[in-house]
Amino acid sequence: MNIGAIYIITHDSRYTGLLLNSAASLKRMMPDLPITVFSQFPLESPDFERVIRVEASQDGFYDKTLFFQQTPYERTLFIDADTYIVEPVPELFTMLDQFDFAATHEEYLNTDWWNRYPRPDIPPSFPEFNTGILAYKRSPRMDSVLKDWSELYRSFLEDHPGQEINDQPFFRAAVYSNQARIATLTREYNCKFRGQGYLNGRVKILHGHVDLQLEEAFVRKALEVLNASSKPRVYIAGTVYEQKLVGRILDRRKPGLVGRFPLFPEPVIVAGAKRLRQMLKERGARRMFLKLIGRGREGGAES
Repeated sequence: MNIGAIYIITHDSRYTGLLLNSAASLKRMMPDLPITVFSQFPLESPDFERVIRVEASQDGFYDKTLFFQQTPYERTLFIDADTYIVEPVPELFTMLDQFDFAATHEEYLNTDWWNRYPRPDIPPSFPEFNTGILAYKRSPRMDSVLKDWSELYRSFLEDHPGQEINDQPFFRAAVYSNQARIATLTREYNCKFRGQGYLNGRVKILHGHVDLQLEEAFVRKALEVLNASSKPRVYIAGTVYEQKLVGRILDRRKPGLVGRFPLFPEPVIVAGAKRLRQMLKERGARRMFLKLIGRGREGGAES
């Protein structure tokens, strides 16, 4: 069977370091799995079977919808650059015996933050899937989903130039209007660890970054706590809880602390100072100062 993993990177070369580290973690866990990278930028690594140089469109998320369709594999695991593979996941390919694709639900359910792509025809009970970790196979049904995904996004970009959005609202619409068989993965396969979620079993894939960094020591601290228990548990803001039964007469249920892990790889005050310097550099000192004191453009101050 022709299986493999793909990464896609366009528009922002700062993600190349994350991608190289993610691919290295994947190779450590699944050394025989070939990796193909679609990249706008020159990349070299012994972990890659192939790097396909590509031209970027006007939108990096739209690029993703195009290159999904160009996978060289019959069964593909797409992986975002800001991930860390903790354990082998061959079962994701096995699931494709019965399903067209496998993904977790989006933790926020809807990432169309500004309601720029309303779809009242789709019930809210059908949320988005997080496309950062997605296993899929070549099939007529999945081919139709991928084609509709890119065409819906392209139409939006043509009709709404300059409006920011991401690919997930369009993937949701494409899946809803097609007949693809969906396998909904649990959060262990796409643990957005700096946010919130529910786990039951060991984390297999971590997802997230801090200022385009995902350092090994930082990852290890998070994993020590997240995987300190394999029982049903929740995590939020770096704190993990599992259920405890207390009481001799009544089984009262209370949250039991599993542990805490840092949300930044360095002390918060250091991370805050670095972020402020970066914001000043990107936005300009005067504009940033006005925003911090509440006198930005929204408050009527002159720019």
